[in-house]
Amino acid sequence: MEVMTGNSTAFQRRRRTQWSVVPLLVIVIWAAWTPGVARASAPTGQRCTSPATEQFREVPWTNQRLAPQRVWDLTRGSGVVVAVIDSGVDTNVPQLRGAVLPGVDVVNGGGRADSDCFGHGTFVAGIIAARPARDTGVVGIAPAVRILPIRQANDANDGNAAGMARGIRAAVDAGAKVINISASSFFPTVDLRTAVEYAAAKDVLIVAAASNEAEEGNPKAYPAAYPQVLAVGAIGPDGSRSGFSEFGNYLDLVAPGVDVISLSRGGRGHVMDRGTSYAAPFVAGVAALVRSYHPKLSAGQVKRRLEQTADHPAATLPSLELGWGVVNPYAAVTSILPGEGSTVTTAGGRSDPIDPPPVRAADPTPVRNAALFTAVLVALGGALLLFGAAVPRGVRRRWRPASAPDPDPPGTAGTTTAEKRTTKTTTTEPTGRAAAGTNVDTEGREES
Repeated sequence: MEVMTGNSTAFQRRRRTQWSVVPLLVIVIWAAWTPGVARASAPTGQRCTSPATEQFREVPWTNQRLAPQRVWDLTRGSGVVVAVIDSGVDTNVPQLRGAVLPGVDVVNGGGRADSDCFGHGTFVAGIIAARPARDTGVVGIAPAVRILPIRQANDANDGNAAGMARGIRAAVDAGAKVINISASSFFPTVDLRTAVEYAAAKDVLIVAAASNEAEEGNPKAYPAAYPQVLAVGAIGPDGSRSGFSEFGNYLDLVAPGVDVISLSRGGRGHVMDRGTSYAAPFVAGVAALVRSYHPKLSAGQVKRRLEQTADHPAATLPSLELGWGVVNPYAAVTSILPGEGSTVTTAGGRSDPIDPPPVRAADPTPVRNAALFTAVLVALGGALLLFGAAVPRGVRRRWRPASAPDPDPPGTAGTTTAEKRTTKTTTTEPTGRAAAGTNVDTEGREES
């Protein structure tokens, strides 16, 4: 496995690693291994990935697409704990300093999980919670959340569904409100299903990657396929589904999963990678923003809110390839949806009722105008009746439409038709168009 250098930056690009299929679990990870470089020894004996040293200066396309900063005046995720069930999280990375709890190691017989030899969990945690730093545009979706690392694998060669199930239970018991799982099992198990149900019963939302085997048979991935879980696929910069991203009727949302830039373990550098492993934490971060700003919403309501406020594709929803669409942080936090009650929590943590739109008093003007109009019509009608009674019948029969010729008035018998024709004059605008109040028929004649 080799390291590639980007065209415009010197930070490392990870290349896809073919993970061995361990009992019941395939972890969806790409790793950056540098041949010929000495590596620190991990407590379990596995080789550690080399830290990156170069920083990415610009704002990554992923954050430009999702624009999480639009809601940071309202919430940055404060008060929410997000569990990352992965390879651990390096608490010494500067952009995560102070954000990582000790965590739980469920694969090595217990202990803490705030170290990360392999680097995958640190990369995932950075997408969710990286703090802002000078000279870089790389920052997490929810840069005020706290990360609870749950180590359920040391590297690409271990981990199983039973360990994932233990990790879910450990995360719930440790107080997580959102759980990110960037790993998949292609075989559902009772342990994994009951762990997911345990999280749902405790009002914890699980966000899981849909896996990367779309071009290798597209097998259904668990826990993503469980109905309580929010399953996430990957898109590229053009908004279309990434070729590797699995699809199916269980897919809920998509998020950026190509050329994703996040934190390297062991230093202040950044690395680039791709995969549904890295799409899921974008959604987990948005879920944390929602849980911070709307603390009274249940996990199921948060899941529904993220689905309903996504940027929907032009397809029948949910789409097999894109689910409900691309997660939208701003809409997810700020939208008012029916069925959620009438309470919104402000950025300061205070719950205030939403005032319904004011009911305007009925404007009496139209009623007065209608009454006046009716009175005028009655008066005019009465006047016409009186006038009609006073006019001789023979004269009344002379009234004709303006375009009809008049009958011969007294004293005009014998005159020509041209002399007797009634002429109607119409005012026109300087351009030759009929003035307001006139109509033009198909032959060019103007009619009032």
